[in-house]
Amino acid sequence: MKFETLFQKIAFISLLLFAQVVSAEQFKPSKALEQIQKRGTLRVGVKTDFRPYNWLDAKGEVIGFESDLAQLLSDRLGVKLQKVSITTENRFQKLELGDVDILIATVGDTAARRQIAAAVEPGYSETGVNVLFHPQQAVDTWEKTRGSTICALQGSYFNKPMAERYLLKLQVYKTVRDAQLALKDGQCIGFLYATGALKNTLKQPDWSAYKMPLPQALVTPMSVFLARSERGSELDVKIGDLLAELHRTGWLIENERKWGIDISDWMLKQKELWAHQDATGKYTCTRNDSGLWSANCRSAEYVSSAEVQGLQAVGLWFKEQTGIDLNIVYDPYDRKQFAQGVLYTMLLVASSVAISLMLGIAVAVAIDGKTSWWTRAIAAAMAYGRMTPPLLMMYLIFFGVGGWLMHEFGIKLPAFPIAAFCLGYYTAGLIMSAFLEAARHIRTYRPAFRLSFHNLSQTAEFSSWPIKQALINLTKQTMIASAIAIPELLSASSLLIAEKGNIFLIMTVLLLTFYIITNLWTALFNIAERMLLARVALHAH
Repeated sequence: MKFETLFQKIAFISLLLFAQVVSAEQFKPSKALEQIQKRGTLRVGVKTDFRPYNWLDAKGEVIGFESDLAQLLSDRLGVKLQKVSITTENRFQKLELGDVDILIATVGDTAARRQIAAAVEPGYSETGVNVLFHPQQAVDTWEKTRGSTICALQGSYFNKPMAERYLLKLQVYKTVRDAQLALKDGQCIGFLYATGALKNTLKQPDWSAYKMPLPQALVTPMSVFLARSERGSELDVKIGDLLAELHRTGWLIENERKWGIDISDWMLKQKELWAHQDATGKYTCTRNDSGLWSANCRSAEYVSSAEVQGLQAVGLWFKEQTGIDLNIVYDPYDRKQFAQGVLYTMLLVASSVAISLMLGIAVAVAIDGKTSWWTRAIAAAMAYGRMTPPLLMMYLIFFGVGGWLMHEFGIKLPAFPIAAFCLGYYTAGLIMSAFLEAARHIRTYRPAFRLSFHNLSQTAEFSSWPIKQALINLTKQTMIASAIAIPELLSASSLLIAEKGNIFLIMTVLLLTFYIITNLWTALFNIAERMLLARVALHAH
């Protein structure tokens, strides 16, 4: 039995080795791999100033997360590792000139970089951009950085999009050290750089007083890069297969922990994605006949329309034919974010309309024709709501009252009902005034008339138009709810812009979508008005 078990294991291992050989033969030969094997050395371009990914220790040796990955890769290829120091500015030049075989140098995987080099899929980590601020000059939203002087590093992929988006005045330096010195000397208010590196900088005593309150922007995978000619080659496939294995086994996550790197949601989702198996125990992320990973395991923006179906295929085909990047159509995540924004906007409008109508009608009925102190107090409270901008009310309740309740009693106020109440309260004052004015007009020829829930329809002829206009204006004001972190349409669009750029197109889609939403609600209000007036006319006869 032991002999049979041993024989089965040997046969299984042999089968795996044979399958790898057959798989490798399906893809085009790699000149780089031939040179690596002939030389007996893998030359990896690495950075030396991006702790904890790679930096120089006290002995002058390059160490870090990426050095561990480079060493593992060279071991798998059966060759020695040679680390070649490169910079953000010259890394792609070194790769193109053949000074290095591959780059493992915190390189973000972007469409522009795929034009000049081959990105290996999947990525091995993620990167994003943030700003490390001088202690006295930190701001808490990206919008507040608009027009500011910011230090940056030459060659960073995020310099151009962030400068264009927020009109930043970038002072660009050749090294991280120079940019940090400029920040300390007050040459700029902050240092625009990769979030992971800035987090590590904050851990150092000299930088502990500096601040990084902004949310991360332009999140993108970090990938191993090869020369353009190596796209789809055997070396590309070998490295990609290894990275898939490292995601499945959790090696990448464990090694990030080893070097003190925060484990991101992206890394956890990648492990789940690449480790997922179907009912037969086969991994769902596999290569097709072209050597590419299945479409659901790759970044949506790099998949072709021929590889997918449905809306994703339509969006990608449109992009391929016209160059217009409708990521909210072809990218499932972006599509979900945008759809969620539309849903929240519709729910917010519906909730605010209901609150405004119920409150406005109830107060109008309660105070019409009465002159007691309590009716005057109610009228004053409604006048306050009508005269106070709803955004100011949201800030007062959510941040003022909400902050006090959280600090004193640990009670957290939910944002959505606060926004719905503030918008409804503001509009309720206008609806109340419309009913009261209509009632006063009716009393000019029916002195005994007093508003009640039973005779409200009798005011429709005089009150319906101002009420309808107030409700239409209400639908236009829902976007201000993004100020208290409600993921409505504007908030969802801003998030997509922060992650993908594409400002003009996303804002154009936002404008058209909001126009459609406003017209839809206007049509519903018009239908309700016509039905009400028709009912009043029927009873009048």
